[in-house]
Amino acid sequence: MNAVVACVRNEQIDSAAVVPTGSSSPHFSVSAHCFRPVRLCSRIAQDPGTRCLVTRNFRFTRCCFRKGTVALESFRHSSKGGVQTHRKSSSTPVIASSKVEMEITRTNFQQSLPVIKQALHDCQFFAFDCEMTGLEVLETKQEYLDEVEDRYHLTASGGTQFALTQVGLSAFVWSETEHQYRPRTFNFYVFPKPVDGYDRRFLSQAGSLQFLAGQGFDFNKWIYQGVPFMPDEWRKKQIATIDKAQDRREIFLQREDDKAFVQSLKEQVQAWGQTQDGTLLLDGVNSYRRAIQYQQLEKLQQSSNGAHGFYVQRVSGLQGAQLQLVRATPQQAQQHKEEERQARLQAIHDAAGFAVVFEMMRDSNKPAVGHNLSFDLTFCLASFAQALPPTWSAYKQLVQRWFPAGVWDTKHLARQLQGIFEGGTSLGDVYEGLANGGLHQAVAEFLADQTSDPSAWAFPAIQHAEGFEAYQGPEASSHAHEAGYDAYMTGAAFACLMRLYEAAGSSPGQAVPSAQQQPSLDAVQHLLGRINVGRSDIPYAALWGADPTPDRSHVMVAAGLHPSTRFKPFAEQLSKHLGVRVRVTPVWTLITPQASVFLLEVPPDAVPDHASMEAALVAVRQPNAQLIPWAEYAAAKRSGTIVSLLESLQQSNSINQAGQLKRPLEAVANSGVNDVSAQATAGKQRPAKKLKSMLPSCRMM
Repeated sequence: MNAVVACVRNEQIDSAAVVPTGSSSPHFSVSAHCFRPVRLCSRIAQDPGTRCLVTRNFRFTRCCFRKGTVALESFRHSSKGGVQTHRKSSSTPVIASSKVEMEITRTNFQQSLPVIKQALHDCQFFAFDCEMTGLEVLETKQEYLDEVEDRYHLTASGGTQFALTQVGLSAFVWSETEHQYRPRTFNFYVFPKPVDGYDRRFLSQAGSLQFLAGQGFDFNKWIYQGVPFMPDEWRKKQIATIDKAQDRREIFLQREDDKAFVQSLKEQVQAWGQTQDGTLLLDGVNSYRRAIQYQQLEKLQQSSNGAHGFYVQRVSGLQGAQLQLVRATPQQAQQHKEEERQARLQAIHDAAGFAVVFEMMRDSNKPAVGHNLSFDLTFCLASFAQALPPTWSAYKQLVQRWFPAGVWDTKHLARQLQGIFEGGTSLGDVYEGLANGGLHQAVAEFLADQTSDPSAWAFPAIQHAEGFEAYQGPEASSHAHEAGYDAYMTGAAFACLMRLYEAAGSSPGQAVPSAQQQPSLDAVQHLLGRINVGRSDIPYAALWGADPTPDRSHVMVAAGLHPSTRFKPFAEQLSKHLGVRVRVTPVWTLITPQASVFLLEVPPDAVPDHASMEAALVAVRQPNAQLIPWAEYAAAKRSGTIVSLLESLQQSNSINQAGQLKRPLEAVANSGVNDVSAQATAGKQRPAKKLKSMLPSCRMM
């Protein structure tokens, strides 16, 4: 029969090898290179304290930990869905493995930090990817005519209100001796840990959780073993409060019962001082009375009678939180105070958790790579750096501070090579097409158009670093949508894309780089910070430099339409009357509806004149509608004068309820300067479905 022998590291199965075992002797040895990483199958029943290692064509083996050995117990999966056990247990020595723990949880996070830091130090670039509990807070979809500011607010609201579940990091290290990339990849489970006033609340989206469950995501591991995290901004605030906590505001006693409580406390402490008892446990009280206890005990410690003869510690007793006095010399009391301070400081650093890795990513000063990474960026910055700023321009500065060597979006890079990626630019499409040769013919045709010697061009070799082989082999694709594997795929795709851009930028007679030559980042330097924007005429969002401004001279804004206007029939009627297709996007309806506002987009080569548009609006029974050129609308929106613009139109149309228009618009314009999620939800309070604000209405890539 066959069995599985497991390598155990830190009381966890690290890797396993399938080996034949004779019927007469269950003992055997296996060389280290036979070991392969394993994934646990959630469909196989597991007893507490055991792990089931699954192979498709072999028996399963249950491995029990027993003082450095692995007890093997083989069993088959029953056709009825159960487990048939063959109790032929024996013990065999655990075989040492040189594998690195690529899956990082709370149990191995601290000991993994040096390995992670070294990987970031050695790499030429790193790729990262995230899994989340949801993406978009609002149900309204991204609109084609959204501006970058709109899209930012939508993504920022998601990054602020949802939570990360996994973070993947893959450091691509170029080996000068082997002439290939040797990526070192890590997959982090992350879960926020409550500590001293920081208790993260977040939303979950049913569809996102269902998707994660379908990919075999371990929710128990996420909650119980996830690496803690908090924003760096919060960590600094928490540390600053440690010493301030000692300076409690004095409570002035006015009530007689409070004065009696203090007198009783003093008598109790003085009586204890006359005994030889080492401790005194005070009665449990509410938080207000406990603050009074702290204040009076501190005065007793500083008094001549107290002579620092004790220190105070908070314990959990039968009555809940209670204060306990411990007899001590002044030196011991001071030592306890410092130890308590250090313990609180360490608790804050422990709760910060993954923020340390995020700082390592910043301090490595290495290029960062992601795929369609607008959500990955906002989630990471909101979770590990600080509260997201209220504007896109401020957000760009934040990104530049945390990613000083720049960021590249592989989806945007791939979309510029439409001749190759005609079938799509999803991460799987790009990785399989380039790294696994799925687009070999398209790549060959591209190189034939770009170079004089296409056969000489080759992608760089990529081989997982020693000990990081979890994503290697025929079963590697089963890890898709695991953050670590997606980060690796992103990095591999970027390495190949750099080579394609080298070819695109080559000149006649230029030396052709071989597969053993490291791709040059210079080939994609012009694409630094350009983030993909989906479903839009905006080619990209620029995290570095100015954002591109698309030509929208063929777009007009119709304000003052009847509030009952339904945009689809309205679009059909308007298109029929003008003889061209008009795409209509609703952008605002009043809370107490008096008028509606729509964006009207016509083909750029068939723009009707102003008079024709006005006549068409009258013909479709919208005589009060007024047209605003896109440029005027966009300028008012960016400058914050959109309220005044619409009020002037409202007055010209003799709409008497001027205050009704001003109120909701100003509510959105002034909502939470430091709370992008408030801006994201402000425009939702309206009766009509799928309508949104003309002000920054929370859209992102």
